Amino acid sequence: MTTLTPELRRAVEQAGDQPVEITDPQTNASYVLVKAEIFSRMKEELEEEQDQREKEAWAKLGRKARSEWAKENPY
Repeated sequence: MTTLTPELRRAVEQAGDQPVEITDPQTNASYVLVKAEIFSRMKEELEEEQDQREKEAWAKLGRKARSEWAKENPY
């Protein structure tokens, strides 16, 4: 694990509960530094949303398959 530099620690303290945006001067890539507990909550919420979308997609696929089967196999 990497530890905070004094410069990053000051930025985190100044930001309070807000994320800190960091830019790599060599690559110009941007990163966002957030507290671990905030990241964990965000990750859990995203995973729950993804699970819900997957369930909805499977349900839709099941309805479509039943509909197609009913069209091909009239009673």
